[in-house]
Amino acid sequence: MSTFTLSSMALLGLGLLPLTANAQLLPLPPLPSQVIGTLDKTTERQTERLNALKQQGLLEQQLQQSLASKATLLNPLTQLPNIVPVVNALGQTVFNDVAVEQGLRAVEREWLLLLSTSQWQQLLTQAPELESYLSSQITLTQLQLQLIKIRVPSQLDNMAALRLNLPELLAPYLSRNYIYQTQTAEPLAHQETANPAPTDKALATTVPAAPICNQPITLGMVDTAISPHHSALTQTAQFALLQRSFLAEGIAISYAHGTAVAGVLAGRDKQLNPLLSSLTLLNAGAFYAQNAYQQGASLESILQALNWLVSEGVRVVNMSLTGPDNPVLQQVVTGLAEQGTVLIAAAGNGGPAAAPLFPAAYPQVIAVTAVDKRLELYRWANQGDYIDFAALGVKVLTTRADGSIGMESGTSMATPVVTAKIACLLAAKPELDLSQIVQQLQQQVVDLGVPGKDPLFGHGVLVRP
Repeated sequence: MSTFTLSSMALLGLGLLPLTANAQLLPLPPLPSQVIGTLDKTTERQTERLNALKQQGLLEQQLQQSLASKATLLNPLTQLPNIVPVVNALGQTVFNDVAVEQGLRAVEREWLLLLSTSQWQQLLTQAPELESYLSSQITLTQLQLQLIKIRVPSQLDNMAALRLNLPELLAPYLSRNYIYQTQTAEPLAHQETANPAPTDKALATTVPAAPICNQPITLGMVDTAISPHHSALTQTAQFALLQRSFLAEGIAISYAHGTAVAGVLAGRDKQLNPLLSSLTLLNAGAFYAQNAYQQGASLESILQALNWLVSEGVRVVNMSLTGPDNPVLQQVVTGLAEQGTVLIAAAGNGGPAAAPLFPAAYPQVIAVTAVDKRLELYRWANQGDYIDFAALGVKVLTTRADGSIGMESGTSMATPVVTAKIACLLAAKPELDLSQIVQQLQQQVVDLGVPGKDPLFGHGVLVRP
């Protein structure tokens, strides 16, 4: 049996120790064994309770650390160096794709302004030194705004330095020329081919689903280029493809991601049935290869791509890409939405603890997450109040740039399902605005998670017929 004692000073302070005349302590009589046993049990219970609380706190801390780690997990195959030179066919560097603040990437020393002609002239009057930094100036005809690119000295290549050296009124219109990325979560070259493992044979040999609709549809994509040589994407009376590149001359064109997305929309093969049976697809090629597995697009290229698509009469645009919020992109998204353009974007593959990604997180954009065939959420999908709808995006059979058929996963693969749904809806009811489109789609969903809209599935899952 263990013993239980209190310090003499403590007992003295409680008036429990008798004093002699010369203030010497008298011996304390032993406590009864029954009292000692009760105190032992009480102490053990309190110790166990404290240990349990401590362990619970540690587990919660570990969970938060794990989620944060997964949100920023880097595959050593796909981790980019701080500087990625983007070169032309002669091996000359056209620009440097560099790591900048907050783990983002941008074109080195390049900044963008989106202004009216009068605003730009006013700015030059107040800060004439800007003209010496001017790199290019183009008109986004659909918005009647000037997209101005400036190239600054290295010592000014941060917002704090620019604020000190340029007029304060510039800040709301200024952004880095950020780099955005496609949203297939795993290296495209490493995913399964059309001869999958035995556990996936059922998926590969399932009879393809029916098209979402049979009306003639026109829609746009901002993506990599699409391989024009894939047999499943051969142009026919049912499928027309118009492509335009927005890369600087001589930069190697990437085909991987755009070919996969186009295969979901339009692929025809014994293993594939298109989402849209009669499609005219306008593809704006804005992405270059960052390495063997990843593709990047500058904000400048994306804005020019959107302007071209809308100028060609496209109303519905698929954007299986993500990147940072910034005032220039937000201004374009808002302006196009006011004109009736519907943008559908991948929510992102950052994981459940990741910050919102853009353009999906803008309220004028339909944000799409991914589920598997069991309607379970894709484990790497972003979550948040901005999620609008979910669709199949895990182990999706589609076209590959090398001419094969294979499986791809990610919110990029789910996005064209929702894009096709919206395109079909507008073909039947072109008068619908964005809020009415969302209301119509809500009537088609399988509501998962908590009833109504939630941060995991949005309003619910949109399923092919």
